Amino acid sequence: MKLEIRSIEAKDNPALKRLVMDTLSEFGCIGPGYASGDPELDFMYEYYQQPDSAFYVVEDVESSEVLGCGGFSRLKGTTPEEAVCEFQKFYFSPKLRGKGMGKKLIAFALAEAKNAGYKEAYLETIPKMTVAIALYEKMGFELLPTHRGATGHHERCPIRMGLKLDAVSTIIPCV
Repeated sequence: MKLEIRSIEAKDNPALKRLVMDTLSEFGCIGPGYASGDPELDFMYEYYQQPDSAFYVVEDVESSEVLGCGGFSRLKGTTPEEAVCEFQKFYFSPKLRGKGMGKKLIAFALAEAKNAGYKEAYLETIPKMTVAIALYEKMGFELLPTHRGATGHHERCPIRMGLKLDAVSTIIPCV
């Protein structure tokens, strides 16, 4: 397996929807209030072409299989001046988990969000995703007492985390 982090392409839309839905199904997170109901799932490439967002895939270049993904955009319900991005749709196939690519993708996306002018990163997740929560904490995210913005996931995703991007000092190159 030869892995590469790259920017999303239009051809990735079906594979990304499948990856997101498979992962959410695995954790019992299908229905309203979860990412499975987000309108952009059918057109992820188009959604992340906004100037204040970016989305990446982890691809096995030998098989062209998309095995992981994640990105950011301005946190809904906040102003550009607040400079808060939401980390969105960080999902990994079981084939990819435990290989260190989650850490690499998060570090890369944090650096890119900082380069895009964001001052803070925010995310929401569920208690069942203990490995992801531990990784976010390892990457510097801290638990927050309340939700921020207007994600539409507040009730279903009670774990809220944030990170000040001035704490992100190294730029991780694409691998």
